[in-house]
Amino acid sequence: MPCYLFVLCPPYSGSTLLWKLISTSINVSSLPLEGQFLPELETVMRRQPWNRDHVLPWPQIKAVWETYWDTKKSVLLEKSPPNIIRTQAILANFKPVKFIIMVRNPYAHSEGLMRRNNWSVKRAANFSIMCLRTQLENTRELNGALVLTYESLVLNPTKACQKIAQFMPELGDMNTEASFEIHSIDGTLRRPITDLNTGKIASLSAETIASMNDVFSQHPETLKAWGYELLVPPCNPLKGTA
Repeated sequence: MPCYLFVLCPPYSGSTLLWKLISTSINVSSLPLEGQFLPELETVMRRQPWNRDHVLPWPQIKAVWETYWDTKKSVLLEKSPPNIIRTQAILANFKPVKFIIMVRNPYAHSEGLMRRNNWSVKRAANFSIMCLRTQLENTRELNGALVLTYESLVLNPTKACQKIAQFMPELGDMNTEASFEIHSIDGTLRRPITDLNTGKIASLSAETIASMNDVFSQHPETLKAWGYELLVPPCNPLKGTA
């Protein structure tokens, strides 16, 4: 019987990189894109995607996903970012199931939300904190989940892949030397596993960082739990070390 594997990762936090890396294993079947954007499901899953009280028709969703997955493979992979708030429903509808939880430096995460969604600084920073807090809850509630940070993945891909392979031996053949088409501040480019935080954070003005800090400073324990610190220009933030 195949095992369902859900990458729980906020948007613009490295989920595409991790998804494509895991998909280099011959034992993995991935959906052709995020499950929420499949044409049969987009109107269902993109209606109030971040509303925790919105109930989704999971049997229908699962049935559609299984028409795309190769169920002969031992690992069936999905990574829609709103899944970070849907873990209990996923547990109830997908068995056996495993989770990989990942977060990203909140300054780099917020930069992506601002640039790609045209969000205000405060909206992006508050959403980033919500994601960090939600993922912290997920680490406590999902026994046996593997926990990573974007920084730990890109700064030492070999070590990160060793952790993933220990967590799920079927993924021991992942190719850390592969290049992937990934979007960042410099556009969508094919590149090897690369730390893109530096350029994203360097693009933030002192005023923007100060506005982010107005939000982040209210959540010191959440930042500390993930190994992040407030950024004081022009210093660089600590890297997450999970």
